[in-house]
Amino acid sequence: MAWREKIKPHLKTTSFDIAQGINAFDFHSRLNLIATAGINHRVCLWNPYVTSKPAGVLQGHSASVIAVQFIMERKQLFSFSKDKVLRLWDIQHQLCIQRIAGSFPKSLDFQSTLYFNEAHRRLFISFNNQLMLLEMKQETSRKVTSHKRAVTCVLYNSVFKQVISSDAGSTITFWLIDTGQKIKQFTGCHGKAEISTMTLDTTETRLLTGSTDGTVKIWDFNGHCHHKLSVGRDRAVDISQIMVLKRTILVTGWDRKITVFRLSSLTQFFVLPSEWKGGVEHQDDILCAAFSPPHTLVTGSCDGEIVVWNNSTETASLKIYLDPQKSLKSKSDTLVLQQPLSSAGRTSSIRHTMSVADFYDSDTECNNAITKLLFLEARKNTSVTGGANLVSCGGAGYVRFWNTFKSQLIAQFEAHSGVGSIIMTIDKMSQYLITGDIAGWMKIWYIQDYCLSSSESKVTQPPTLIRSFQPHDDCVTSLETCMRSSCLLILSSSLDCRVVLSDMHGTTIGTFGQEKHWQIENASSHPKGEQNQDKNMSQREEKVDILKKKEAPALEVEPSPNSPEQATLVMEGNEESVNMISPWENTILGKNYKESKTQKRKKYKFFNGKALQNSFGTFRSLKIGTLEKVVEMNKPDFVLNPDKYFGEMTEEQCSENLKFPSFSKTLKAVFDENSLFPKEILDREQKARQLCEQMYNEGKRKRNKK
Repeated sequence: MAWREKIKPHLKTTSFDIAQGINAFDFHSRLNLIATAGINHRVCLWNPYVTSKPAGVLQGHSASVIAVQFIMERKQLFSFSKDKVLRLWDIQHQLCIQRIAGSFPKSLDFQSTLYFNEAHRRLFISFNNQLMLLEMKQETSRKVTSHKRAVTCVLYNSVFKQVISSDAGSTITFWLIDTGQKIKQFTGCHGKAEISTMTLDTTETRLLTGSTDGTVKIWDFNGHCHHKLSVGRDRAVDISQIMVLKRTILVTGWDRKITVFRLSSLTQFFVLPSEWKGGVEHQDDILCAAFSPPHTLVTGSCDGEIVVWNNSTETASLKIYLDPQKSLKSKSDTLVLQQPLSSAGRTSSIRHTMSVADFYDSDTECNNAITKLLFLEARKNTSVTGGANLVSCGGAGYVRFWNTFKSQLIAQFEAHSGVGSIIMTIDKMSQYLITGDIAGWMKIWYIQDYCLSSSESKVTQPPTLIRSFQPHDDCVTSLETCMRSSCLLILSSSLDCRVVLSDMHGTTIGTFGQEKHWQIENASSHPKGEQNQDKNMSQREEKVDILKKKEAPALEVEPSPNSPEQATLVMEGNEESVNMISPWENTILGKNYKESKTQKRKKYKFFNGKALQNSFGTFRSLKIGTLEKVVEMNKPDFVLNPDKYFGEMTEEQCSENLKFPSFSKTLKAVFDENSLFPKEILDREQKARQLCEQMYNEGKRKRNKK
């Protein structure tokens, strides 16, 4: 890059070293910034006079960025990637404020160019021989956000009933799940480095945060940092997951090996990692891990490889990976290779590359990446008989069910198509699977009866889909489930700077950070799939039709589409009227009182020894039963003799019955002046008369003397 300064006649040349190269760039003269469209999925902002590192990095694209365009009047930037995703960035805050996808022509090989008309606020995008026009409109309402920067992780603390969220600006925020109120916030936890992951210890009284600066910090809930674990040994590395076990802390993500810290070595503030006895078994960076008591540990890498470890001996016992040439090209045939590892040596996994004809990006190694591994804890006995006990997800939107005892792939299905990498979470009872993609969509699957036994052929039929909804406008970064008031709730965070609380029906309860607080009162029944709900709906409609035929006239009944036990939300206008967590609830006496109080509130509905079904509508909480027999009562006299009380009377009878008393009888005394006015007024008037007469007499005497 070269430019000519005003004073000097010669050109001044400056070079930038950008990893993997760029596809395009743009320059903003007022801000003096250069934006580069990187092949490494990043948009970098450079100062022409500072070439050592970029002034800012805009992350969020999942494919190579092919074009960038500044908006000169605003501090905003357009970027367009190879997977046909357009993003609008706020340069000052370095966050994505809008994402547009799915509206562009479907073509694999294309050349694109951006042009923005500032006068008419129109964006032109070319696709080979096609031209697309996008027009900007003024935003009418302000967007509710939970953080100022993109949210990277969300956790639920069941001890304190709090939600913990972190963002790319190294900020940690604590919220009350019952109301959504922010209670405290820690800023600058890792300086200016992004917090990539978080976890809680087994007691849920310590918070562990991992950052891109290569450190893991252990915090209490007062904001005090007790230990600093040096994962990268003073190097900036990516930390993807932290696991706290009984005797160790395992950290993955920055290398092909597992970083381990012994809990016995946490005696000082700065702690260095110990040696992992198993050494290096992966051929690519480890992205995730999962643990199943007593000693089973599995790790997944960026190339789709799964390694099963014995955590007690820290040795690898099995390696499972997919054939990269078939796993993603074909949805029906997926070849699974299992290779037991011996002490003499190990078999290396196969490295692979894919062409642009199959995927949007030439760098498709991440399409096999395993982003999450979860054990089905409720299926410990089922896994021995051949059922699935491990679930994995990642690139290309696939979810796979494994049996680690038999080294077998039980099932796989495409949860999200055409969106790239996904993430997931599973509830503690292993009944529901929740997945999220880069477009902000989430899906709830019912997996309680899925892959309970092994079969000769791999299952490709997906489990029952309960709900599909979009609570976010951008990539879902973290998912968590929690139980409140016998209701299973979903916590989700996203790059759109929001943390959202949803129920199992796909209804958004609220966004943490909104002005009005919510209150969860009634528990929501767990849905078991759209098919069951359709059956229940048809049964209700049949019952209503029968009632309409039997009863005439009858009121028209519209069955509610949602369950009657769905969580009821009470929006409170006053921010001060929120339910705070009381220490009384954590005491033994308080828990006993709360249990006895809930027992009193329980409503039992029985009829002829059988429980009645819940009614629907406004009066669904009323007890319904047979009416008691009415005892025969003596009829009153006005019913037996109505003529005596309500008969018509003649004018003569009316005149005889209505005899008015005489005026002399009603008059008790004669009205005079003394009875009309109070005594004080009369005495005062009398004294005034006497005084006037006395003065008159004295004046008369004086005149007579003269």
